[in-house]
Amino acid sequence: MTLQGSKGDATDVHSKTASLVGISRDEAKVFNYARIYGAGKNFAQKLLLQFNHRLTKSEATAKANIMYKATKGVKKSSSVYGNGEKLWSGGSESEMFNGLEATAVAPDPRTPVLGCKITKALQPQNVYDEFMTSRINWVVQSSAVDYLHLMLVSMRWLFDEFDINGRFCISIHDEVRYLVKSEDRYRAALALHITNLYTRSMFAYKLGIYDLPQSVAFFSGVDIDQCLRKESSMSCKTPSNIHSMQGSYHIADGEVLDIYQTLKQTNGGKLFKS
Repeated sequence: MTLQGSKGDATDVHSKTASLVGISRDEAKVFNYARIYGAGKNFAQKLLLQFNHRLTKSEATAKANIMYKATKGVKKSSSVYGNGEKLWSGGSESEMFNGLEATAVAPDPRTPVLGCKITKALQPQNVYDEFMTSRINWVVQSSAVDYLHLMLVSMRWLFDEFDINGRFCISIHDEVRYLVKSEDRYRAALALHITNLYTRSMFAYKLGIYDLPQSVAFFSGVDIDQCLRKESSMSCKTPSNIHSMQGSYHIADGEVLDIYQTLKQTNGGKLFKS
C-alpha cells in the first residue's frame, strides 16, 4: 500500500481502509491520521457513528475493532528484544507503532533523525507510563519538524550553490512555499524534488532502511503559481471575486510538475543556469 498503492486504482492505504469498513476514502483518511496520532477505538467508534447515522453502537464498535486489528494489529508478548515485552503484530502498521512506542518510552526520548529531545515535562522519569498518546504524538510531529528543517537547509544550499534567485516564503502544515524569480522557476522545482530525495534518504538511513523506493523519493508534484492558493488550478471564485483569478487579475492556472516533467523543463535535470 505504501510503496505501490495509488489513489487511482484504489490500492493506497486510505482506499484500503475505506473498503475494509465500508466508508468513503475521505472519511478513512480522518481515521488513518487520527490513529497515527494516537487516537483509540473509542474515537473511531464515535467517528463511524458520526459518518453513518444508521449504524448502531454495537455495529460501530465491531467495525472499529476490525479496522484496528487490520491496521494497528494486536499486542502480543514477544521475545524479539529478549525481555518479553508486548509488541504490536498482525497489522499493516504494527511495526510503525512498535517503532513509535520504542522511541516514546526510551530512557532519553529523542527524534530518530535529528535527535531532538522531548520536553522535560514528558520525560519517562517524570511521568513514568502516563501520557503515552502525547508522547507518541510528539515522535510523529517532531519528526515532521525535523523533515522541515532538513528541507529548509537543503533548499538554501541548493539556491546558493546553483544561483537560483528565490527565498523561503512560508510553511503550512505539510507544504513549503518559495518566492522565486520567474526565469528560475523550473530549476527551483527541480531543487525541491532533489531536496525531498535527500531528506527522505536521510530519514530512511537513520531508521535502518538502506534503500529508497522511487515512489517516495520525489514529490508527486511541485506547484508553480503566481499567487498563493490551495491548488494551482483553482479558479478561486468567491462573493468578492466573482470573475475568478483569470477574470479579475489575469492570473492563469499554474503548473504541477512531477519529476519527469521537471527533468524535461530543465534539460534533463540541470540545476546550473543555461
